[in-house]
Amino acid sequence: MSGTMTLAETKSTSAPLLGFPVVCDTATDCFIQHYFDYDPGPGALDHTCGILTYNGHKGIDIRVSSPKWKETGYPVVSAASGKVEVIQDGISDRALNQEEVKFLSGAPPKRSNSVVINHGNGWRTLYGHLRQGSVIVKPGQEVSRGSVLGLVGLSGSTSFPHLHFHLSYKHETIDPFTGMKGNEGCDTAANGRSYWSADANAKLGYRKGGVLKTGFSDHHPSFDELETSDIDIETYKPGTREIYFWVNLWGIREGDQEELRILSPDGDVYKRNNRVSNSTVEGLRTFYYGQDISLPSGTYLVNYKLRRRATKNLSEVIINVDATMEILPQKQQFTSPEN
Repeated sequence: MSGTMTLAETKSTSAPLLGFPVVCDTATDCFIQHYFDYDPGPGALDHTCGILTYNGHKGIDIRVSSPKWKETGYPVVSAASGKVEVIQDGISDRALNQEEVKFLSGAPPKRSNSVVINHGNGWRTLYGHLRQGSVIVKPGQEVSRGSVLGLVGLSGSTSFPHLHFHLSYKHETIDPFTGMKGNEGCDTAANGRSYWSADANAKLGYRKGGVLKTGFSDHHPSFDELETSDIDIETYKPGTREIYFWVNLWGIREGDQEELRILSPDGDVYKRNNRVSNSTVEGLRTFYYGQDISLPSGTYLVNYKLRRRATKNLSEVIINVDATMEILPQKQQFTSPEN
């Protein structure tokens, strides 16, 4: 038997052990929206054969869902020790609108504020879409695991604030969840090995879906409005005849069942069930509720559930949202009695 190690063995023994590259709470503030694409064709499947990726994606997108990213910010940190090799800063933070996203689909991504770290033995990590002006390291600087590099941002080709993180070995991008290149097919991914540290793995449980935003409005909102406008209404004016309840979700699958229940102040219960017709990484679901006359004033209780088939005879609740809003009462008109 030859004493020469295979490429896979060489990769395994020399790979850095990676820490989680964003300082955020994965239970409340951030989550992985896109994983590696393992579908060798025009489709898109992540390493679990799920839908949380898009065609050709070679990296990990860690999205922050709190407006804190624009204020104090979420630090991006080095996943392992090494030397800063390349930096880019000065690119403005701007969300692409949906028309731009469609137009740029399949095109090479725009440059973003970023840092590349060389970890030795052919290994590098890249940190992309950083906030303008936040990069605090310089080329040639030595960093340790956990050293702050910059802040999560919105620079380059993106429509939401996140960190694009990728690991490479001798200039080939590697999925840190499996040690694979992504073209092997998702059925083989279970045979791979994780390059994440124990602490990182504790934060990285695969989440099937979740809620980005939810609220009420006076019309059917668009994705762009959710990012650029304050459309949420907590209190409607007297005499309101219609309301719109919306949930912006991620991880929606074809066949999922939606259940909406609205309890009005007069005790009336409105129910609606839908079957999701298309799988999508991010989806905006809007529900109309109205009458030809003014809706009763008072507090409305809304519950939204998304169920997914777990087995042939059993479904599980993936998403459960409770929300309330109020319609103000009409002002009473008083007339003075005649003398």
